[in-house]
Amino acid sequence: MPAAGDDIFADAMRIAILLRLLQRQETERAGTALPAWRLTRVFRHVEEHLDGPITLQDMAAAAGLSRMHFAAQFRAATGQRPHDYLLRRRIERAQSLMREDGASLVDVALSVGFQTQAHFTTVFKRICGETPHRWRSRERRLRVKAPPDRVTSASARAGRWETCRSSRG
Repeated sequence: MPAAGDDIFADAMRIAILLRLLQRQETERAGTALPAWRLTRVFRHVEEHLDGPITLQDMAAAAGLSRMHFAAQFRAATGQRPHDYLLRRRIERAQSLMREDGASLVDVALSVGFQTQAHFTTVFKRICGETPHRWRSRERRLRVKAPPDRVTSASARAGRWETCRSSRG
């Protein structure tokens, strides 16, 4: 006759085996991360073509992979979808242009690959939390209040992905 603890032990073993199988399945589904050399090729391609349309197929071709393999490996390597990366790079470039010269927002939007200023404004607000006009106005006020070297060093410390939040107070 089995002891009372035998049933508990058997249940615990069943649960442990199921958890291990689920972990293995999740690992296989996640795939491998995009190797650094392929990632570099994709980043270079995006930088060179940021002013025009860039599709998932274009990015995958730059990496030398199919769209599906590329998308999964890109996400495993960067933690974000290729499209999200592309939008962030467009916004970062737009911010750089808005800091440097007095180009109109329409010109900035078109020069970083957006088809319309409305789409640019929508994406900018989603990523940065404010419209491009308000962001530019705030940046100008900060530039006037702070010495130039302080603004530059604050931007450098903020990091690549903290562009929108770097000067929020």
